[in-house]
Parts: sequence; structure tokens; C-alpha cells
Amino acid sequence: MNHLRRFFPLYTIAATLVAILISSGCSSSTANNGSTVTMQSQLAASDVDRAMPVKIATPASLDFDSIVITNAIVFVSDVKLHSDVEDTNSDAHDQEIKTGPFVIVFDSSGTHIVTSATIPAGTYDRIKFEFHKPGKGADATILNQYPMLQNGGQTYSVWIYGYTVKAGVRTSFSVTSIRSENITLRFKDKGDNDLNNIVLNSNTTANLLFELDPRIVFHLGGNLFDPRDLNDHQKDIDNNILVAIRVVEF
Repeated sequence: MNHLRRFFPLYTIAATLVAILISSGCSSSTANNGSTVTMQSQLAASDVDRAMPVKIATPASLDFDSIVITNAIVFVSDVKLHSDVEDTNSDAHDQEIKTGPFVIVFDSSGTHIVTSATIPAGTYDRIKFEFHKPGKGADATILNQYPMLQNGGQTYSVWIYGYTVKAGVRTSFSVTSIRSENITLRFKDKGDNDLNNIVLNSNTTANLLFELDPRIVFHLGGNLFDPRDLNDHQKDIDNNILVAIRVVEF
């Protein structure tokens, strides 16, 4: 009996160590079971010609030749991936890519990284985000960093800056929007074709490109309009912004 009592703690210690090792292995596997999703932003184009690159487009009578967009900012509360697909992830809720509030910056310098997050492996068929006006109190830090998003008591969800060109002469302008909207988009491929879904596998990386196309923002019925004529076109800008955004898997 004394012999057994002397060695029993060794058995207990060994069993405990084995349990710890197994538990550590499971935790490590679970932690690495997702896909790292990096989201980037860019302007789809800077130059906005008189005619859209579609068959029905015709030039409008304007006192300039083209528009060039150099900067755009969109105020966003969060970005999520969503799935209705019947797979191992089908009973999960929306997966957060980034929670805010924050701004997505687009400019002519190129591509910017918005965020990087680990998302559970699965099949996702939509991306959801919300853009809205920042609050002067709750979002004061962002408004201080991006003062173009407010003017007096008014704040803006979108700000776009650029210039018109006539015979080589540039005239700068900026437009804003107070549009607030929850948007759900399907994914696109590089050729602008709709994708039914994207598949995120375990322990892999995926890249999503958030694009804003100013050619869509400043066209109506195939014709380019003057962005400085806000009396006639503010509502067009507000509506066009909703369809000027796409998310591309690449």
C-alpha cells in the first residue's frame, strides 16, 4: 500500500500533462481554423469622361471636357460577411470584418488597406455594410481627423473631391452626401461578373477590394452631368453613390 501511495501522484501528474497537451493542441487548431481576410479600397478610375463606357452613353452639353476625381471618403459603421448557404457555416451569424465607426478612403494614389480580420471558414454570398452621417458628439474624433465631413451643424456620410478640365484648365470642386443606407452587395470578380459566393478555407488568406467608381456617380442616363450643379443633381449624386460601390474578390 505504501508503494502504491508513493507512485500514485506520478500517474496523476502524467495524466494531467497529457490532458493539457491535448487541450493545447485543440485550442491551437481552433484558433487557426479561420481564413484571414484583408480588405482594401481603391478608386475604380480617376478620369470621368463625357461618355460612360457603355453602349447607350452619349455626350452631354457641358462647359468642360472631363472630370478627374482625386479623393473620396465614405463614413462606415461596420462591414460584415453574410451567408445563407447550406454548409458548415450556415447557422452562424454575420461575421464581422471591421466594426466602427471608421472611414474608407479612396484616392488617386492607389490602393489602401482598410482592415484585416480572421473569419470562420465557410461559404459567404454577400457583404453588408452601413454608411451614415457621423454624429458631432459620438464621432468627434473622426470629424476632427476628417473635417471635410462637416460644415457648421451639418455632417456628411460621403465627401468627394476633384476637378473639371476644359482646354487643359482645371477647376476644383467637392461634393458631399448625407445619404444613410444599409447596403448588401454580392461579390464581383475582376471582370465585373457577379459571383454566387466566395469560399473561405481554413488557414488561408483572401483579399477583397472595395471599389468606388466615380464614373457612375456623375452620370445620369448615360450622360455626364456637372457636379457643381447641385441644385439639379444632388439627389442624383445621393442615389448614384449606392450603385457606384462594388466588392471584388481577387
